[in-house]
Amino acid sequence: MASLNSVMSMGWAVVGNNLLPFVPYTSIGAVDADKSSRVPTEPIENGQLAAFNIVREPERVNVEFLFNGNYAIQVLALAMLDRRLNSTDTCTIFSPAKIWRNMALDHYDFSRTQTTGASMLNVHASFVEIVSVNLSQQKTSYSPKRATSANKVNTGQAQVKPGIAKDITDRIRGWKK
Repeated sequence: MASLNSVMSMGWAVVGNNLLPFVPYTSIGAVDADKSSRVPTEPIENGQLAAFNIVREPERVNVEFLFNGNYAIQVLALAMLDRRLNSTDTCTIFSPAKIWRNMALDHYDFSRTQTTGASMLNVHASFVEIVSVNLSQQKTSYSPKRATSANKVNTGQAQVKPGIAKDITDRIRGWKK
């Protein structure tokens, strides 16, 4: 198994999770990267742009793999790309300027041209970043009371206490005298 230092010394590399080459390529012809975010274009309340309005898109990296004239290796590489395209395998892409981790293959196409003697295979592979998030869950319990066990409430019927009524009537009688 290759060490991380030996992979980094290559300058350009695409390796699987086991730090072995993602496919048995001869060299890398080009690497193009795209990083973007979505900014809202609709009106924003009070004109204040907040961090939650901006959504970062997963990074996309396009790699051109070059394979020499060994047809057995080319057939193996295409078979490996087919398998990885239909799997959950991720890879790491190393360049002198940046390292892209947790990348998944989502497209590839290949060509042979007369200018390369029709023996060199050029594979254009597109990788997309797998963004992971940590979610937490909480359980809540809901136990409603039965309708018959609700607290008694005033239903609009007023009952005057006899002591208060007598006191009020005595006072009224005292004013009339």
